[in-house]
Formats: sequence, C-alpha cells, structure tokens
Amino acid sequence: MTDRTVSQLSKVIGKYVKKWQSNLFLGMWKINVTIRDYIGDDSTIDGYSTTATCATSWQYFTASIDFNYIKLKDYEESEIEKIVIHELIHIVLNEMREDGVDHEERVVSHLTMVVNWMAYER
Repeated sequence: MTDRTVSQLSKVIGKYVKKWQSNLFLGMWKINVTIRDYIGDDSTIDGYSTTATCATSWQYFTASIDFNYIKLKDYEESEIEKIVIHELIHIVLNEMREDGVDHEERVVSHLTMVVNWMAYER
C-alpha cells in the first residue's frame, strides 16, 4: 500500500494533469484541481462509486476537478493517470450536452486534433 499524503497525491495528480492537459489540447483551459476527503469512501453518482468529479464551463474554458483522497491515496500511479485522463476527457465532451450539431462538430474537430497528434506527431 502506498498511503500517500494529500501533498504527495496532489503532486502525482498535478504531474498528470499537466501532461495530459497539453496532450489533449486543453492548454487554454483553466483547470482547478482539488483533493477532497469529504467525498468519502462510499460516495456514488448515478450508482457508480466516484474517485473524481469534473464540473465544466465550456463557454469560459474553465473546469474544476475534485479527486477523492480516501480512494486515491493507495492507487498505483498508472491508475491515477487513467483517472486524470478520464476527467480531462469530460472537459472535452461536456459541450456535447448542448443542443445542436454545431457543438458536436466542434467537439469532433477537437478530438480529430488529438487523434491526429497521437497517431502522427508523437
């Protein structure tokens, strides 16, 4: 068991947010990251146990991600990285909740840049 401190976990999460914020073309976004212990070990959203939540204001390029310290303190770094990626992808996709094909087209264009970079530029 790793049993990281909040500070240690914050550094691990910060490292992966920085890496994947760039890789996912989210560089212009202001992303606030908070480590919370009050989310609790048994918290659920829509029946799923949560390790993190993301709230996005796509119109203003801002997002807040809360990470569950109780759950994540013992995770391997590779698992933490996957969770960070998952939450950052919520930022990309959040606009899809809006009506209209224009939103879908913008999100698909964003994802096309990411996939193209992953496939050809790396």
